[in-house]
Amino acid sequence: MVQLPRKFRDIALCVTLLAVPVLFLHSNLKTPAEMNPLDRALLRISAPVQAAFTAVVSGIHRGWKRYVYLVGVERDNERLRKENSAQRAELKDAQRRLGRLRSYERLLGFRATRGVETVGVRVIGRDASPFVRVVRVRIDRGSPLLRPNLPVVTADGVVGKIGRSYGSYSDVVLAVDPKSNIDVVIQRTGARGLLRGIDGTNRYLCRIEYLLQKEEVKLGDLVVTSGVEGVFPKDLPVGRISRVSKRSYNLYQELEVIPAVDFSTVDEMLVILAPPPPPVATEERGAEPARGLLP
Repeated sequence: MVQLPRKFRDIALCVTLLAVPVLFLHSNLKTPAEMNPLDRALLRISAPVQAAFTAVVSGIHRGWKRYVYLVGVERDNERLRKENSAQRAELKDAQRRLGRLRSYERLLGFRATRGVETVGVRVIGRDASPFVRVVRVRIDRGSPLLRPNLPVVTADGVVGKIGRSYGSYSDVVLAVDPKSNIDVVIQRTGARGLLRGIDGTNRYLCRIEYLLQKEEVKLGDLVVTSGVEGVFPKDLPVGRISRVSKRSYNLYQELEVIPAVDFSTVDEMLVILAPPPPPVATEERGAEPARGLLP
C-alpha cells in the first residue's frame, strides 16, 4: 500500500473537514423538491449531530443565564437585607422616641391633674441585687433642690423616696426596698396598713403590715397611698394584692403586693417637691374612720 506524504495527508484532511460542513449546509438550504439522494443521506446523518450540538449549546446557555441571574439575585438580596436592617434600626429608634414622648405626656398629665409641685428627673444608674433585680436607682438631680424623703412617682404610680442627695445626683429608695415604708389603704374598702419591700427574691414584691384579720381583702385589690403621713399625696397607685394569707394565731393578715411600677424599665420620673397638705382626719368630718391598726 502506497503511503502518501504527510503534507498531502494533512491537506486532504483539511479539505475533508471543510467540505463536510459545506455539504451539510448546502443540503440544509435546499427545498425538499430540490434534494437528491446524497442530500437526503447527509441530512439523515447530520440531524442527530445537530440535535446533540443544539442541546449542548442550549444547556450551556441556560446554565450561564441562570448563573448570571443568581448572581444578580444574590446582589439584590444583600442590598435588600442591608436596607431592611437599616429600616428596622430606624423603626426601633422611632419606637423608643415615641415611647419616651408618651412617657413625657403622661408625666405632664400627672402634674396637671394632681396639682403638685414637681421636678422631672431621669435615671442614670441602677443598683442590682444578687437576685438580679433593681433595688436602688440614681437620678440626675441632687441637692439643694432635692432632699431625703421626698416622694418619687411616675404616671403609673409610686416609685419610692429620695434616700440621699449629693452634688448633682440623688439615690432613690424603691418601694420594694425593705427599708422603705409607705402608709397605704386598700382602695375598695379603706382598710389601712404599712407597705414595706420584700428582700431575698428575684421578683418585685411588697407586703402590707398591720392590717387586721377582720378586714376584707381580695386578690387584685388596688393599693393606694393614704396621704396621712404627709409625704405622698393621697390615692397614688402603689400596686395590687397578689396573695392573701390569714392565720388563726396571728392578729394581722399576711398580704403581698405586686408594684404598679416596673422598676427595671423606668427611665423618667417626677419628684414631688411640695405635696399637698395631708387630708383632714375623717373623724373630724364625722365620717367613718379609716380601718386597720398601725403601731
